[in-house]
Amino acid sequence: MNKMNYKVLNKYLIKDLIKNCCNFIFKYFEMRKVFIFSALVLLFACNSSVSNESTYNREAAEKDAAVATIPPGAVAPLPTKIVVEGKQIDLGGTLLVQKDKDKLQPGADYLVIFTAPGGATAKSSLLINFLMALKPGSYPIVGMNYKRAGYPYSEIYGEVSGGKAKLTNYKMNITECKDLGDNGQGGHKWSISGNFGELTIPAMEVMLLSKTRNHPKEIKIDSGSFTNLSFDDNWEEIMKKATGQK
Repeated sequence: MNKMNYKVLNKYLIKDLIKNCCNFIFKYFEMRKVFIFSALVLLFACNSSVSNESTYNREAAEKDAAVATIPPGAVAPLPTKIVVEGKQIDLGGTLLVQKDKDKLQPGADYLVIFTAPGGATAKSSLLINFLMALKPGSYPIVGMNYKRAGYPYSEIYGEVSGGKAKLTNYKMNITECKDLGDNGQGGHKWSISGNFGELTIPAMEVMLLSKTRNHPKEIKIDSGSFTNLSFDDNWEEIMKKATGQK
């Protein structure tokens, strides 16, 4: 083969080589484009999913917080309201319940210790002991204590912790009694609401010893009510277990 033929052959070989290289390079970059595009799509989808999930979690948390949190500046309402000397006083409220060991009234098996402490602004507190069955009804009050702070001396009416339980003519009216179900400790949790009429509570004798302080001999509570206070019907057993008593 002469030199001319070699030159022509080499020319075509070089052209094919260049063409193949170009095709390879083109396909390589095309594949890279597809790969990069796919990666971008996947990354965007993941980010979108995470963003959506984050938004969902945030919105759910905000809704929960809105339900559970009292708005700024708002004050949670106190469950107990009493009227003393024509003035309404808002108080807190807790209940402790135990079996009535003295069996003061048939059918009212529980002795309830109702304590209404003063709130942030109230300088009063009330304690009422009453009997109750686990249903709405009118039940006897068996002990009372009322305290109020005033200038320059505080006042205490009734006996400490309500004194020894004894029947009185005063009544506690239980208007609602709801079984809230198993308390997980061998008993049930309950929620009750109630009200009472006028109470006259004598001053403690020690308060009247000083003749210069001019303390009243009694205090009249015009009326009172409490709403949705809860208790465990086996509170005594729970406390005994907690303290290791038998």
